[in-house]
Amino acid sequence: MLKVLYNFFIKIFYIPYCFIIFIRKFYKKEHKIKFKEKIFLSNIERPKGFLFWFHAASIGELNSILPIVDFFLKKNTGYNFLITTVTLSSFSQFQKKYKNNNRVFHQFLPYDSNLLINNFFKNWKPDLISFVDSEIWPNFFLKIKKEKLPLLLLNGRITKKTFKRWKILKDFASELFSSISLSIASNKETVKHLSYFNVKNVKFFGNIKFCSPLNTEKDSHQDNLLNVGIKKKIWCAISTHEGEEIFCGKVHQIIKKRHEDIMTIIIPRHVERTQKIFFHLKKMGLKVQIKNENENIDNNSDIVLVNYYGSVLKYLKKFKQVFIGKSLLEKFKKDGGQNPIDAAKIGCNIFHGPFVSNFREIYDYLDDQKFSQKICETDELAENLIKNFSIKQEVKNEKQDKLIEYSNLIFKNVIKEYESFIK
Repeated sequence: MLKVLYNFFIKIFYIPYCFIIFIRKFYKKEHKIKFKEKIFLSNIERPKGFLFWFHAASIGELNSILPIVDFFLKKNTGYNFLITTVTLSSFSQFQKKYKNNNRVFHQFLPYDSNLLINNFFKNWKPDLISFVDSEIWPNFFLKIKKEKLPLLLLNGRITKKTFKRWKILKDFASELFSSISLSIASNKETVKHLSYFNVKNVKFFGNIKFCSPLNTEKDSHQDNLLNVGIKKKIWCAISTHEGEEIFCGKVHQIIKKRHEDIMTIIIPRHVERTQKIFFHLKKMGLKVQIKNENENIDNNSDIVLVNYYGSVLKYLKKFKQVFIGKSLLEKFKKDGGQNPIDAAKIGCNIFHGPFVSNFREIYDYLDDQKFSQKICETDELAENLIKNFSIKQEVKNEKQDKLIEYSNLIFKNVIKEYESFIK
C-alpha cells in the first residue's frame, strides 16, 4: 500500500520537480546541459568491463569515496566507475578530479520514478552499487533488489530523527533495507537503528570520511594575504552560528588582557550574517575587519571576520588553534556539531562545545586522542588557547601519525569488504 502511495506522489510531483529544475537552471544552480539527466530519458553506451556505481549526493560524500575509486582504478584496468551526484558543486569537484579519466563517468541522479530508473539501469547495467551516507531512494532500492544486484550502504547514517520517521513506516522501511547486501555504518547508533529493521549484514569500522583526501591545491597569492598577521598569536573560530561569535569575542578580550598581540579569525557558517556579526562585535569595543577575498589581513584588527566561502582549509593550515561551532548553545542539543575531520588531519588543536550529536563518535575519538577538547566557558577556552600557543609542531605531528594509522585501518577494512563482492 505504501509503495503504491509513494509512486502516486512521485508521479504527481514529477512536473513540479521539472519546473523547479528549470528555475534552478535559469539561476545557474543546475548544469546548463547535464540537468537533463535528472528528469529526462537518455541513451548512454556503457563501458565494457566491471562497473562500480557510487551514488554520493554532494561534495562531502563524493570526497569520502575518492580513495576507494582510486584504489580500484589502480588495481585493475578492466574496472570502470559511474559516480552519480545531485549538486552542481559536486559535479565541479568531480571534474577537477576525473575530467581526463576515460574510466570514470558522471551522471546526475535521475528523479526517483520507475520510468527514469528503468532507463538508467538499461543504460548502465552496474555490477556493484554503493549509496553513500543517508541517501535512501525507495524506487532505486527496490529496483536493485529486483535485479538481484549487490547494494552497499557505505558510511551509512541513520540519525535519531530519521530513525523515528522510518519507525512509523516499519514494514515499508524493512522492505527497502532488505535490498542492502552490506551496510558499512558511519557510527554505532546507525548499527543499532539498522538492526531494528532486521538489516543482517551491518559492520562498523569507523567513519570513512577519515580517509577523505585534503584539498592540496596551492594558492600562493592567498598564502601571502594570510602572512600579514603571522607574528601575532592567532586562533580561528570556524562554522560559527548566531551567538557563538559573541562568545569568541569575549574569549578574545580575556586573552588580550595578558597578550596584546592576539588576533581572532572568525569564519561564520553563513556569510550572509557578516554585517550582523560585525555590529555585535563592534558594540563590544573590538576592532573588526570584514575581510573579503583577495584583501590583506589588517594587522591592527582584533577580529578578522571572513566574508567569503572556500577559505577554511587555507586558514587552518596557517593557524592551528581552532574552535568549531554549532556546538556551544542549548539550541544545538539535538543536531549540533560540524565535521572536525579536516581540522584534525591538518594537525589543529580543536575545541568544541558540549553539543556535537551529529558527529558524536568522531568527537569522542578525537577527544580521546587529544586532538580535540570540549569547552563550555569563555575562561576555559581562553586558558587552553594561551597554553597551546606554545605547543611545538612535533607534538602535533605525532598526533597526525596516529590519525593516519587509524584512517588506514578503516580503509583496509572497507576495501576488504568490497573485494568480497567482486567476482
